[in-house]
Amino acid sequence: MKTNSRNKMTLNIGPQHPSTHGVLRLLVELEGEKILKCTPHLGYLHRGLEKAAQNKLFGQYLPMVDRVDYLSGFFCSQAFLSTIEELSEIEIPKKAQYIRVLTMELNRIASHLLWFGTFLMDIGATGPIFYAFNLRNEILNIFEKITGARMMYNYYVCGGVRRDISNNILKEISDFTSHFNKKFKTLENIVTKNPVFLDRTTGLGVLNTRDAFDYSITGVNLRASGYNLDFRKEKPYLVYNELEFHTPVAFEGDCHSRYLLRVEEIKVSINLVNQCIDWLLTHSQENYSLNINPLNIKPKTGTAVSYTESPRGLIMCRLVTDGSEKPKRVKWRTPSFYAIQILEKLLPENTLADLTTIYGSLDVAISEADR
Repeated sequence: MKTNSRNKMTLNIGPQHPSTHGVLRLLVELEGEKILKCTPHLGYLHRGLEKAAQNKLFGQYLPMVDRVDYLSGFFCSQAFLSTIEELSEIEIPKKAQYIRVLTMELNRIASHLLWFGTFLMDIGATGPIFYAFNLRNEILNIFEKITGARMMYNYYVCGGVRRDISNNILKEISDFTSHFNKKFKTLENIVTKNPVFLDRTTGLGVLNTRDAFDYSITGVNLRASGYNLDFRKEKPYLVYNELEFHTPVAFEGDCHSRYLLRVEEIKVSINLVNQCIDWLLTHSQENYSLNINPLNIKPKTGTAVSYTESPRGLIMCRLVTDGSEKPKRVKWRTPSFYAIQILEKLLPENTLADLTTIYGSLDVAISEADR
């Protein structure tokens, strides 16, 4: 902490801080309790995941992709594999596409539930996190039965998925979704219209559409500012163009709007999961993988770019290949990196007590910002 004058000081928040959702350092200049300037500093979780790809076979790099964003690993796997499949001119089986959408939407719910609990914890409410994590734990139990893992799945493979989902597991997922809305409604009733929560979030951290574009904000953080951009509809992939769903939008651009949209997205994802279950139960005998040997993956020379709508926004993977068994270049575009940059715009003129509320509302995962 550095004191500049009688009423001004420079304060380090992090990198070890429970409300920065990872090892992020925020250099904050204060005048009393008012924030004058905020400068984010990354680099404390850098793992060199882009450079590491150049020294590994495609099959060797695939397990590392889950770690790009360890809260939504399925989306990262889809982003990476779709570039390989594009360059290899592979069309994965329809059943594999439905399984990928099913698992990604369950992953979206799990990610939003974790955000829900930690966001309320950032504000000072300790109760909701237990409700949210209990619901999330039910999804992780399902993932464990499907993939054998609770967070780092390594389930998607080039040409499909690693193993089929049995009808018993599909029925278990159906039971979960049928009871989910009632359980989640209890959680909503605690929070959504709570007067303290409304006072802490309404009109705070307002992000207008122009600033969102300037800082390349995507996902819920952009849609809460009034611009409807969802890459599941803008650039449909897998079987999203065969599914019926809407993209919720708000116009206030504040912390409360971002909260409401994520709550609504959870309900949309439940609907998508149910549609996938209905299709999979009636097509249980179809093929789920092309059974491509991961050690023999050699996409043709070229460049491919993927667009994947993750829980935090747009994930892009750019793959450059030279015809060998290793990538020539892998570049990730992840949404949290841009959400962190917008803090320099959102935080000034607010109080120090509101910093974690604004930051928490953006749903940042440092793992994918720092890579």
